[in-house]
Amino acid sequence: MTYLVISAVCYSPLLVLQLLAGPATTIEEQLTIMTSGVSFILLLGYWVTLSLLSATVVRLASEDYLGRRLEPSDAVREAVGRLPTVMFALLLKYVFIIIGFFAFFIPALWVLARYFAVTAGIVLEGHGAVGTFGRSARLSRGRKMHILGASLLVFLIFFVVYFALAIVGAMTGSTVITTVFETVASIVAWPMFGITEMLLYYDARIRGEGFDIELMEASLGESAPVAASDYVDRSPRSERSEGL
Repeated sequence: MTYLVISAVCYSPLLVLQLLAGPATTIEEQLTIMTSGVSFILLLGYWVTLSLLSATVVRLASEDYLGRRLEPSDAVREAVGRLPTVMFALLLKYVFIIIGFFAFFIPALWVLARYFAVTAGIVLEGHGAVGTFGRSARLSRGRKMHILGASLLVFLIFFVVYFALAIVGAMTGSTVITTVFETVASIVAWPMFGITEMLLYYDARIRGEGFDIELMEASLGESAPVAASDYVDRSPRSERSEGL
């Protein structure tokens, strides 16, 4: 319920923008919206909303995973502080995916798997918008098919939920109801992406860096659970300097 509330709060401004944009049932109306300033505002709204939601969910889910309690308001506050960096990094990530998509699709899947932990690298480890790509690339080594399989499964669940509610909304014949239903589907499904990224991030650290051993040592020493922000990259300098 906490994740759904956070998702709803992040999506509320975007829903208002969609409703203010009005219905676009004909091609002419759709072209009018696309060529007006409304489309730019909607695109900016999506960018800000998804970046904030991704950063908040990854941060909050990480604390749940480590067995610690973090107030949702604190998670949102920390995510807002990292928002410009997350927005820029996600923009780069999706630009790479789009380029890969036009390069016969397969490279897009490779980019999706290689840069799966871009948000986690920023929110949990404090990397910059460029450095987080190198960190994600190192975590994905030897695990790209595993990462890709989990990511595609989440995408499939999202699209099933989204289109199911969109069809139900369309059956009512009301554009407003359809927009609300589509937003509800997004509110329900989008937190899964952040939670999945967090789980894949820790899975990669456990398999490649022995993070579970660190947790066990912290537990035996009666200290607080090791946080992702406590991580120190001990990989060779040549690997740490790896760019995009």
